[in-house]
Amino acid sequence: MKKLNRRSLFFVTLVVVVLLTGCLGGGSSTPKTYKLTVTVLGDDTGMPLEGVLVEVAGKGLAAKETNANGQVTFTGLSGTVEVAVRSVGFIAQGQSVLMNKDQSITVRLTAAIGTVVVGDKEALEEALDDPDVRNMILAKDIVFSTPLTIIRPVNLNLNGHEITGDVEYQFEDEQSLELAGTGQITGNLSITAPNASVTNHVHVSGTISIVDVASDTWSEYAQNNRLVVGGSNIRLHIYSGARTIEIAEDTWGIRVNIHQGPVSDFIANSSVQIVGGDKIAHANVNAPGVVFDLSPQEIDGDYDPTIIQSFVPGSGGTIPLFTSSIAPVNTFGGLHVQRNHRWPSYSSTTGHPEVDMYFLTPESLGGDGYVLQYFDSADSTWKAYEDVQTSTAASNNFSIAFWETTTFRLLMVGGPLDGYTSNEIKVETSPVNTYFGEWGMTAVSSYVGETFTGNATAKRISDGVVVDAGYLTYQWYRVDPITFEMEEILGANATQYTTQDDDMGFAILFRATGDGENIGGFVQVWAPNSWGEVIKPMLIPNKAFISDVTSGGFTLNLHKNVPGLTTDQLELWAYGDSAPNEPLEILSVEFLPGSKAKFAVEVEIPAGVDSLWLTAQTDHWGIVSNYRDEGPFIREEVKYQF
Repeated sequence: MKKLNRRSLFFVTLVVVVLLTGCLGGGSSTPKTYKLTVTVLGDDTGMPLEGVLVEVAGKGLAAKETNANGQVTFTGLSGTVEVAVRSVGFIAQGQSVLMNKDQSITVRLTAAIGTVVVGDKEALEEALDDPDVRNMILAKDIVFSTPLTIIRPVNLNLNGHEITGDVEYQFEDEQSLELAGTGQITGNLSITAPNASVTNHVHVSGTISIVDVASDTWSEYAQNNRLVVGGSNIRLHIYSGARTIEIAEDTWGIRVNIHQGPVSDFIANSSVQIVGGDKIAHANVNAPGVVFDLSPQEIDGDYDPTIIQSFVPGSGGTIPLFTSSIAPVNTFGGLHVQRNHRWPSYSSTTGHPEVDMYFLTPESLGGDGYVLQYFDSADSTWKAYEDVQTSTAASNNFSIAFWETTTFRLLMVGGPLDGYTSNEIKVETSPVNTYFGEWGMTAVSSYVGETFTGNATAKRISDGVVVDAGYLTYQWYRVDPITFEMEEILGANATQYTTQDDDMGFAILFRATGDGENIGGFVQVWAPNSWGEVIKPMLIPNKAFISDVTSGGFTLNLHKNVPGLTTDQLELWAYGDSAPNEPLEILSVEFLPGSKAKFAVEVEIPAGVDSLWLTAQTDHWGIVSNYRDEGPFIREEVKYQF
């Protein structure tokens, strides 16, 4: 081996170090971030303003209020940021700042038109008597021995000072009302303003009574307040938590969004919907109709609430793959029997054999019509049956007389399946002079776990008297929705049947058959529909909830992992004044990385809508809001309330 000299050895060492540096990530650097200090002064006095709201837009940082020195500080900033500054009684200001080093900026706020500064009780009352005053800024603490009643929308900025005594707002103007600034109302605050939106930043030592405000219009930014909602159709936004939120008795239409917490106690004495329920330490539920998106840390009370997001996505296991059947070449499915019996005749007490058969409409398969055919065993050919054919492309049934055991099928006329033939049905004539006068099926959901109860009643043709049902036997079938092949379900021979996982993707059919002596023929009923023309394959229920809603879409969260979902398997409606009169167009549906139970759904959601209603269904599973044991029936839609 050739010996390296000292210079060569240094060069090799240098190369190795460079290579290792690249491998270990030493070649890249995290962008540096910096601190921004904002000082806010009054333009007329040059004095610091306390309680001014300062926000750095687009950085995901919470807005902050200035301290007694008029300052706030933000860290972790880079690039160009937009700073917004606002406070009651002042004209809002904005400023761009390049964060290439630690920065300090000063913003001077100018008093808005209609603003006065008050330093005592007399000046405050004088300002309230002046209709041109819209904003009041406190310069000193003020004490009231009786409640301060304000009968018009005058914004109040405590500016770091204190009002001692109860404050009451009572007016009907369609305005916005804002209470701002650090400081405190030492007493109670009551708002009765049915047409006004309210934003509160003020700490209140007593109780804030929201007696009546416009719907969707109370925004609470203060910390540790006690709020009692006594009016109806109100939406409460909580941005900094609360000591207590109480929903009074005999209210309705209350919605609470807890954006940031915590909330120590939540007391529900009426129905209410809560978003951000996980930020509640303790919830006392004393009324039905209380709905949390996420479970509070502790729940008690007289009623059990509904928890929408009561599961971790994917924790319910996996829905298996399902492969749909393929119809044999040049065939289609859909022909089935509803009733096979004898039908009363005006000229006879014995009636005549009749079969009522149903089928998919020709137009649903792109065709123009059907011709009914029968198999002639004499020459082993298919022939038209007595010129029976559909009258329109929307026809879905034939009711025909026949005189011997016959095998029937349909011949398609027109469309892409022209000349195709349907599945075949073999029907025997009934020898007993009875007919099926009544039949039906309970339950409405086509989900696995649903219990169905079929019923059938046969009558004698001679006198119309009901024949004892003890002469009937019962059988449940799985039916392939593509080929219409029927399979007996073992052991399912009573009037009642609860669907199982094995029924996934199959339609369920109930048959009541006569004994051939006292009752003839049979009647068949689809589950869950009581009329023969609707066939619904059984679906595995998959509990779901919607989260992370933006104007461009949302996340669909599923309890069970699934093989996939496509846009044509979803339908989304928006409700509210700005909602369109048609479903919203789903642009894309994609798994979130690493998950088989969370989908990113891309859709343009109109501004100002009140709620979203989503249904989603494949050929073997569908989304639901609850499971069968969580309510009297399965809810097939998932609702998101804004």
